[in-house]
Amino acid sequence: MEIKTVKGFKDILGEEATLFEEIENKAKSVAQSFGYQPIILPTVEQSELFDRSIGNTTDIVEKEMFTFEDKGGRILALRPEMTASVARSFIEHHLETSALPLKIYYFGQCFRYENPQKGRYREFYQFGIEAIGDISPVLDVEVIQVAFEILRHLGIKDLKVKLNSIGCRTCRPNYKNLLIEALKIHYDELCNDCKKRLYKNPLRILDCKKESQELKKSLPKMVDYLCTDCRTHFEKVKTILTQLGIPFECDPNLVRGLDYYSKTVFEVVSLELGAQNALLGGGRYDYLIEDLGGRSTPGVGFAMGIERLIEVLKKRNYTVNKLPKVYIVYDQQFITFANEIREIISKEYVVELDPKGDNIKKGVERASKRGALLVFIIGENEANNNAITIKNMKSGKQITVKREEMLKSAKELIEDD
Repeated sequence: MEIKTVKGFKDILGEEATLFEEIENKAKSVAQSFGYQPIILPTVEQSELFDRSIGNTTDIVEKEMFTFEDKGGRILALRPEMTASVARSFIEHHLETSALPLKIYYFGQCFRYENPQKGRYREFYQFGIEAIGDISPVLDVEVIQVAFEILRHLGIKDLKVKLNSIGCRTCRPNYKNLLIEALKIHYDELCNDCKKRLYKNPLRILDCKKESQELKKSLPKMVDYLCTDCRTHFEKVKTILTQLGIPFECDPNLVRGLDYYSKTVFEVVSLELGAQNALLGGGRYDYLIEDLGGRSTPGVGFAMGIERLIEVLKKRNYTVNKLPKVYIVYDQQFITFANEIREIISKEYVVELDPKGDNIKKGVERASKRGALLVFIIGENEANNNAITIKNMKSGKQITVKREEMLKSAKELIEDD
């Protein structure tokens, strides 16, 4: 019986693997340019970490976590997201003693037991950044800037920030009570999930896709009930975004799906993508570290799903800039010569050495199948004259040049195409 991948899990191959690597490299490069440093986190955590951080009434914890009991009787989980793991690491390693804000980025797998669909799998990859240890709205905006720059480096256009403030523990309780009272009247209209959320987590009703826009528009808005501190913070975020020319719109129904958020929450969307236009999301989490047993330490960050971005780049026919490929074909007795050539040109080209070294004609055919732009041919005539025959596989043009001229001649052969 053939063994296949598990439902909701997939191999990443070919073009998708190339795009995957491109996104990872671009994202890391941009984050580093803003002063963020890498952190590598374990895939398995204690299940309690996510119960206490994400919230035990969220869909992720209630329905989607992969949890299991290990041989020691501990209840563990495959991480469904990474901010909680960052917070745990911050506390465990006493990173509050380092220079703050701590600015870090991560890249890795997460797991959620969701219904698999295109661009959405049970194992998925996230890239994200976190700025921990400062309440300044400047950091909220910087995190958004990093997100914008990554997407711009990937050629995605017409970007806009959807922005909201969901308040803090001073002003949110009063708003929750008002929201519950307003929703009670519409109880029979709510979906089954939202009926359960009404008293436990009413803010989640605002971003439920099953509820009507008419209902949502009729409900009180959190931004109208912010305390002075939250209002001032939100206004500064908007002012700085405006000063930097970063387009945004306020969305009073944007709350994000994780309980640890406070104050600023956001998504970055691309208007060229139509209805399903969200690319990433994040926000501020000023209570998370304290709730997990650490000192009171504010933080802000975002995460983006790599599979979603791969689908977007494929639709846009994104091309990864790669070094041209050279395939070296040679007579077996000249393998030392071939390896010397490989070493010389490897800084400017992707170089593959024909593994057989049996027949020049067949070697050229293999080069074509391998997608080589140039073929370097080393036969007896070339070896005896310290020369190389270079063939452009696209144009068919072929020249023989001295070894010391091969780099210059190869470049000219490409440019002449």
